[in-house]
Amino acid sequence: MSSQLGRRAFLRHGLTVGGLALAAPAVLTACVSGGDGDGSRYGIASQRLAWVKNTQFAGSYLADRNGYYVQEGFSGADLVSGGPTAPPIESDVLSRTFTGVSQVPIVGSAVAKGAPLKIIGAVYARNANCIMSMGASPIETPQDLHGRTIGCSSSSEPVWRNFVAALGLDASRITTVPVQGDPIGMTTGEIDGYVGFVNNQVVDLRGKGFDIHAMLLADVGFPLVGQTYITTQDVIDNDREKVKAFLRAEIRGWKDVLADPQYATDLTVNDYGRTLGLDPRTTLEACIAGNELIRTGEPGQRVIDISDATVEANVRAIAAGGLDLSPDTLFDLGPIREVHREDPALALA
Repeated sequence: MSSQLGRRAFLRHGLTVGGLALAAPAVLTACVSGGDGDGSRYGIASQRLAWVKNTQFAGSYLADRNGYYVQEGFSGADLVSGGPTAPPIESDVLSRTFTGVSQVPIVGSAVAKGAPLKIIGAVYARNANCIMSMGASPIETPQDLHGRTIGCSSSSEPVWRNFVAALGLDASRITTVPVQGDPIGMTTGEIDGYVGFVNNQVVDLRGKGFDIHAMLLADVGFPLVGQTYITTQDVIDNDREKVKAFLRAEIRGWKDVLADPQYATDLTVNDYGRTLGLDPRTTLEACIAGNELIRTGEPGQRVIDISDATVEANVRAIAAGGLDLSPDTLFDLGPIREVHREDPALALA
């Protein structure tokens, strides 16, 4: 399928990502844009989240609650929850939402199959994916994976597959089994490890009293950024100021999360994620863990921006998994860099 395949053709044919067939929506609906009668400039800031409404998306909650979307010209926000039964993020962004949150290998797989998508920024300087294992039998290095049985959800499969290839591991010596979202089998010895998130399942199991070791993939030679914002090429070309307005609101929201993780936690537990029955203590720990993935320690860090060197490293990392893409094919960081140039106060102090 040509990399120039248009949005309609892409949706009509659908795509396969990480070995999973992703059906395109039967009806194509337009992304929300323009005013909706209340005088707003850009309409609703619709965003498809990558997972359920936990603190992983707290910056968007604060951007909504603190009025940043409205201040930037939107009439409000529509934060569409993800989860194991949700439609593919890429299809949602192509059909019904303005933006979405995804991961580099997943977006790369879609782009390689013709999806007119671009990564426009990333919340996490280091991807949250890790290999979880029990403290009594820890997986401490990539080579320790040989001879082990690793559980992996379908949503993490593209990252896992690319990681194994990028590190030059022998996939035939690693038994990978499908496990949907729950690493509890690791605690009973059914699996040796689990491809999880350091700010999610690791925190949850530790909160339940388990001794969990976490090997962050970004720390062992797989330097992906995490929680990437994506939109369509058409939106970038024709609604650039709207993209920039969205990014400004997100930056402001995430700066608030960094400044006050307790408030971000309370908002998640009691409002945006209230139907999930989240535990306040572990949710705060998850929020703090996520904040550690955002901060680089560099003075004047520009939140959501990605350096050229990091872009190159990400492209090299997924190339090992068979995704031969150029930086310009996968990323368009023009809008986020314009935002930071136009308002230097958005950088972290």
